[in-house]
Amino acid sequence: MDFTAHNQEFKIILGSSSVARKKIMADMGFKFTTMSADIDEKAIRKEKTEDLVMALAEAKADAIIGKLENLGNEEKDAKPTVVVSADTVVVYEGMIREIGFLPKN
Repeated sequence: MDFTAHNQEFKIILGSSSVARKKIMADMGFKFTTMSADIDEKAIRKEKTEDLVMALAEAKADAIIGKLENLGNEEKDAKPTVVVSADTVVVYEGMIREIGFLPKN
């Protein structure tokens, strides 16, 4: 499969409202749409940061796939769809922190 924007054989949905992630995708030449996952990120907890970011990204992708299935956009000639989701967490002094709750010096 050709991953270049010139011959994009699939539809890409970026599951993020991150300006930085949008810029990265656009700079790479991809044509994409964005869709919000609308999940409760605080309800998903893992001890290891790498497990947490994977669980959050998977939950976002699952939520977006669910939205797409509910929309019923099943056209006979529709391109395959790729959902790209990610997450970032902050670790401060060995602990996962919520943005906005970092201790001030």
